[in-house]
Amino acid sequence: MGKFLLLAATMLACAAPLSAQNTAPPAAPAAPAPEQQQQRPNVLVWMLDDVGFAQLSSFGGLVQTPNIDRVAKLGLRYSNYHTAPVCSAARASFLTGRMPHSVGLGNHAATARPFPGYNGSVPAWAGTIADNLHAAGYATFALGKWDHLPNEEATPAGPFNHWPTGQGFEHFYGFLSADIDNWHPTLIRDQTPVLTPKQPGYHLNRDLADEAIAGIRTRAAVAPQRPFFVYWATSTAHAPHHAPAEWIERYKGKFDMGWDKAREAILKAEKAAGLVPKNTQLAQRPATVPAWDSLSADQKRLFSRQMEVFAASLSYADAQFGRILDALEASGELDNTMVVVTSDNGASAEGNQSGMFTEAYLGRGRAATMEENLPFYDRWGGPDSYPHYSMGWAVAGNTPFRYFKHTTHEGGTHVPLIMAWPKGIAARGELRGQFVHVSDVTPTILEAAGVPLAETVHNVAQRPMEGTSFAYSFADAKAATRKGPQYVEMYGNKGLWASGWSINTSHRLEPWDMMTMRPITAPWELYDLTADPGQNHDLAARYPERVAQMDKLFSEQASRYQVNPIGNIGEGMVEGARKARADFARRGGVWRYAGPVSNIAGPVGPPVTALGFTMRAKLALPSADVTGPLFAIGGHLGGEALYLKDGKPVFTLNTMAGESTSIAASEALQAGASGIELKVERPKGGDAAVTISSGGRVLAQGTIPAATLQAFSATELFGLGIDSGTSVLAGTEPDVRFPGQISDVTFDFTGKP
Repeated sequence: MGKFLLLAATMLACAAPLSAQNTAPPAAPAAPAPEQQQQRPNVLVWMLDDVGFAQLSSFGGLVQTPNIDRVAKLGLRYSNYHTAPVCSAARASFLTGRMPHSVGLGNHAATARPFPGYNGSVPAWAGTIADNLHAAGYATFALGKWDHLPNEEATPAGPFNHWPTGQGFEHFYGFLSADIDNWHPTLIRDQTPVLTPKQPGYHLNRDLADEAIAGIRTRAAVAPQRPFFVYWATSTAHAPHHAPAEWIERYKGKFDMGWDKAREAILKAEKAAGLVPKNTQLAQRPATVPAWDSLSADQKRLFSRQMEVFAASLSYADAQFGRILDALEASGELDNTMVVVTSDNGASAEGNQSGMFTEAYLGRGRAATMEENLPFYDRWGGPDSYPHYSMGWAVAGNTPFRYFKHTTHEGGTHVPLIMAWPKGIAARGELRGQFVHVSDVTPTILEAAGVPLAETVHNVAQRPMEGTSFAYSFADAKAATRKGPQYVEMYGNKGLWASGWSINTSHRLEPWDMMTMRPITAPWELYDLTADPGQNHDLAARYPERVAQMDKLFSEQASRYQVNPIGNIGEGMVEGARKARADFARRGGVWRYAGPVSNIAGPVGPPVTALGFTMRAKLALPSADVTGPLFAIGGHLGGEALYLKDGKPVFTLNTMAGESTSIAASEALQAGASGIELKVERPKGGDAAVTISSGGRVLAQGTIPAATLQAFSATELFGLGIDSGTSVLAGTEPDVRFPGQISDVTFDFTGKP
């Protein structure tokens, strides 16, 4: 059981060849008349990641985001917008206009459970905003993150009905995971893996902006009257926080005041801007977050650096967003473009107390220590790190609210929303305080664009959207909220908003703990959000009748929207392990590949990082000095690979800190046909024994220390004949295909000869 739990959500899927062909994008609908198309607005959505209510400068934050501010000045800021507290759930709800549990994404897709509200599969009756806009004649593009689909479907083998191209987007350029290495991403174009562009100083956010601009211009070159929908979903500001060095330098010393004084400064700015009531008090600092003045000099130095890098990554992303706005303004299209900027959930405390130089620590089930983090101080935010900041900065980023991502308190769910449409919304730089939910945005856009809900999508009858349009608020700041009571649930944390009050539970407040299995019995807390936005004063004991009324409303919505049975995050992890065991049995413990494959996420590839195995393959080499990967998973910060280096087999394993251990043969394989065998024995708790053979002859033997056998990044994918992302073997280039032929590959985990 333990080894399978390490696999988390390992599920087995067929692999696709490197040369896999695209399937057709959504069929072109019968387009409306050109006059009607010209009247409809373009739609540009920036879905930020893990950005809290108080991290944008237009919301009182200390991170400079002038281009988001530019949109805010053109339109409206919503100060009472709420979302689901994790990315998969929020994004599925945003795109479908339905409740997260209604569309199978009650929590993250990677921790799916076999219940309708948690199975990770958006149902066919829940067509997306892209499906509806495409049916109305829009050109549709999804760029960046897409992680609300089942793990077993996130390979180039498909099926593709839950990919962007199966959900209304004509084109997709991005990644199918919770986050990505911004310096060396593993990318998909439509349905085919593509190599990372080779550009000096490459960064994914600039690439995504280039793609957005190119897509808009290409569509305009053929049909300038055709409106577009661009869903620009950056990995920023989810870990890893990556930014060019010159952008990090801009923030040097800017956060030396620490998170306590930062919270005070942010709250003052929020009050001055009217974003929170004048009597708002800061939420109590969580007990797990130390006071800044209690920290050591090294802690202050490191934590300041972490926030400098986070701020630089968000500002750099904002600059790329500004390039898209500039292109629209230059073409004359900005005036009739509805621009939406929001975040999927509150700021993330998954970095625990000290932060982490690589987010892969989440897979190890423990926090990184100061001693492990400090050697990465100068590299923090660069290509040799995969970092996350300390949870103290997440608390500051959610000012004045309580807690953070994963929780159902305000810090996990209350985030920025900005909407502008110069041609259609007359207000400029105004605030709106109506209660708005993530499920409401798509119905609002469709109403504003004059696009009716499609009766069928892919020949499947559609059910009504569950969100409520808030287009009524565009012209009326004082309009009464039309949203009724609204539930929220995440991994056993529960909540409900109603008439300015909330009930919440504190079941799981440790977002880094992936194995929580506690009974879900935490009592309701009650807060008056109008008087106490920071949720400092639990009034449950004073108003038991109100608690009972709101509990009844929660139960009604839980039944209506498939919230039951509520479960722990650990139950999702155990379910993943169960699937892994079942699929292992189905394969008989043997993975077989006819030839090269790529972009296979670790959870759906052979479990080479957790179990002992024997790999066998047939090779045909053009020469005796071939260099290239036979198989690889992970990269330079945690990875495992078998290479030929100048024709000599070498097995390499890297720790998360980039420390490398290699076992290499002293002689090269000869040109022509040959075979190779790699045997890795992993006794429980002991060192791994490695043997490399060819033609019945042992070429190399050695051991890998047990301490080296660690979890790897979830975003550096498994491949045969290619090492994508960053190279596992130092001195080799990534994304270079093996120059010879590889065939008849097996990974045997049965232990049989």
